[in-house]
Amino acid sequence: MSKFTLTQLTNQMQGKSFTYGWDAVTLYDQRKTNELLFQLYVERFNSEDGYIEPITMEAPWGDGSYVEHMYGLKLGAPRLSFENADPKLPAKTRLTMDMIGGMIVSTKKYSGGRMFVSRMLKVLPVGGPQLWMDQPITKARVSGLGDVLIDLRDADNFNANFVIGSLAMEDVGRRFEEYIKSLDTKLSWFPLGRLEGDLNGVLTPQHFEVRTMKSDPNALFGDEEYGDGAVMLFITLKDGQDGLDFPGIRDPYMIPADGNGQRYTGTMLLSSRILAGKVLKPALEDSIGSGLVLRVVDAGRDMASTLEATAGGGNISWATAQYQYWYAPTQNYGWTSSKLDPFAYTFSKIDSNAPGLTVNYSATRRLMIHWIGIVSGRCKVPAVNPSHDFDYRCNYELGMKLEVQLNRENNHVELTDPELLGMDAVTTFGGSAGHYWNLDGENDTKGHIRERVRTTIYDAVKTIEVPSIDTFLIRNLLFPGHNALHLTEAFIPGDLAVFGEIDPLRTSLVLSPRQSTIEATSGFQFSLSATPDNLVWKVRDVDGQVDMPELISSTGYFTAPAADQLPDGFLAVVVTAEGTLNGVAVQSSALVTILASVIVANPIYDAGDPGEKRKFTAQSVNGGVLEWNILTPQWGSRLDPVAGKPDEREYTAGPGSTDPNVPFYMDKIEIKQTVNGVTTTAYIHFLITKLGVTTPMWISEASDPASGTVQFELRGREGTPIDPSRVIWKLLGGTGTFNDQTGVYQQPAFVPPGSLVVVSGTVPGELQDSHALAAVPLPLERYVELIGSVGNTLKADWGSD
Repeated sequence: MSKFTLTQLTNQMQGKSFTYGWDAVTLYDQRKTNELLFQLYVERFNSEDGYIEPITMEAPWGDGSYVEHMYGLKLGAPRLSFENADPKLPAKTRLTMDMIGGMIVSTKKYSGGRMFVSRMLKVLPVGGPQLWMDQPITKARVSGLGDVLIDLRDADNFNANFVIGSLAMEDVGRRFEEYIKSLDTKLSWFPLGRLEGDLNGVLTPQHFEVRTMKSDPNALFGDEEYGDGAVMLFITLKDGQDGLDFPGIRDPYMIPADGNGQRYTGTMLLSSRILAGKVLKPALEDSIGSGLVLRVVDAGRDMASTLEATAGGGNISWATAQYQYWYAPTQNYGWTSSKLDPFAYTFSKIDSNAPGLTVNYSATRRLMIHWIGIVSGRCKVPAVNPSHDFDYRCNYELGMKLEVQLNRENNHVELTDPELLGMDAVTTFGGSAGHYWNLDGENDTKGHIRERVRTTIYDAVKTIEVPSIDTFLIRNLLFPGHNALHLTEAFIPGDLAVFGEIDPLRTSLVLSPRQSTIEATSGFQFSLSATPDNLVWKVRDVDGQVDMPELISSTGYFTAPAADQLPDGFLAVVVTAEGTLNGVAVQSSALVTILASVIVANPIYDAGDPGEKRKFTAQSVNGGVLEWNILTPQWGSRLDPVAGKPDEREYTAGPGSTDPNVPFYMDKIEIKQTVNGVTTTAYIHFLITKLGVTTPMWISEASDPASGTVQFELRGREGTPIDPSRVIWKLLGGTGTFNDQTGVYQQPAFVPPGSLVVVSGTVPGELQDSHALAAVPLPLERYVELIGSVGNTLKADWGSD
């Protein structure tokens, strides 16, 4: 099932309890959990602890014929999804981290061939690959009474989706797992909340357990609800006992669907048992008085607990009714009276038709008090003469409601405006007073009883006062610091249920937007939730920790630098606004990513045999329409749209030329966008390997990639470089200058982001030619370490024979 609307959900809760034996339950929506994780992620750039450093490592997979070379790989903020959540089991979610920067170079070899660079993925914050894992949400006891946290080192089942196939994803994922488990606590921990031990009377949290739940157990991959869910805290209050159960995956999901202009990201349920026993019982006993004793009626774990009176009551004043009668012997009117003895009420149950005073829930926003009782005794007429004594019985009924209201200022729940819904009293007599009632004596006596009973029982309950209910500590165990569950709705269908939006506290500063991706030289305006005194704006590069004050104005307008100032094709900066608010220092930060190009296309290079298919992706930062074209139609390749995925194309490698001696062909695919007469382009290169790579291509040991110039070479079996004049050199793709006589390559003075160079070399043989291939990311000086890592892989493969 999908989420209930607010009305549907509260109707489902009518007369029931959904706390599963716990004192309280709080749910935190996935959207807000992930917003918190992003806030923590950004804040770490400004902290002494720092953040997870870019990853450089190798990950072999399969039978050893494939190696992934990761360089400077940056991981984004963790995000949780709940497609595998089961609240019966210890809390676990699917945690995903986008790869938002770096380079991934893949090497592979075919059977009987040699390792060569087969793919290059330029990782950018848009459309990049992902790392995902199964992540427990755990509870630690480090300080206070316990922390709710995510420790990345506890995760398992790591997968990386830049390789194809589940086994390959797991193999590469294991290398990430090794890396993550080596992190220090300060980098692997993401705290979600803490039980500090603050006091709030009977509503003081004492202990909790963490669970997770998906919003729709039937959602399939691709459905809007797939992965949606909540973190749940099952809470034990002061002097309470832990519950013994948790919901099943098909039990009602207790966060309502957004609707009527409201966004619901948090729910708190205070169990009807606690509401009745710890809140209502003492309040009603105290305000009603007269010895009232209430007991909690527990009709079963799944039913709402109510209250019923077991003791208390009092006498009704004016126990004597006076009236006239006609006295025949004297032919005069006389006065006499009826004395009611006893004339008293009780709160407790008398019989099945008179259950006494009870408290229950009649409508979702009403607390109902019903009092059905009997006043009975002997009616003595006249009061001083027992000659006419008989039983009387007055059955009375009173109904009163208290409205559930939410105080918008302090978010307390209040039970106010007691209102009498109905009251009646009906008297019957077990006899007659004879001539004493020959006028209106009987009616006068009934009227007296009715009036006195009605007045007395109403006076007993008319001054009911229930203290406001402060749920702040219970509902805010998660999202510490400057966040809180701001309530917008309150109901008592059984449990006390409050719903709302998890947002920053009104005393904090919030910078918006929290995350932005823009093109070089463009700009936008930041906004603040409040205007602090002594406002200062700061901008810092997340990598070099270099201040860039020129990017932000005194009014918060951000201007991105030019593309030539983005050596890696993008720049990530943290923008911070700080000042004082009501005398308290406040600050808020946001992450801005600037891209050199409005188009992000990947992979920048791939390789495969004729007829092989690939999925290529390209996205526009501004959401514009992209044009795809193959600039090398002579090789016979195809590029087809993918249904339902406008950012993808399916590429089919062509046969190349008919020349049997040409081993490789390079397709160049152009992706462009024209806006206001300005055309922006990006390129994907695909190498068609018509023949296999049979020998590695090296960069000479004398070369210094940092200089921007390298010497490519082929080597004989003994490791001696082959005379470059014997090699048929070809520059297959990329930018720069290549000498096809010497194999010397020089990169251009300015290297556009996402550039590469692809070179082939063929040594003719008497029986068989030897073919070599090199694909190198640019600029050379940036990828010296990566080039060395790839070279070591080629060397290891070469030396394995």
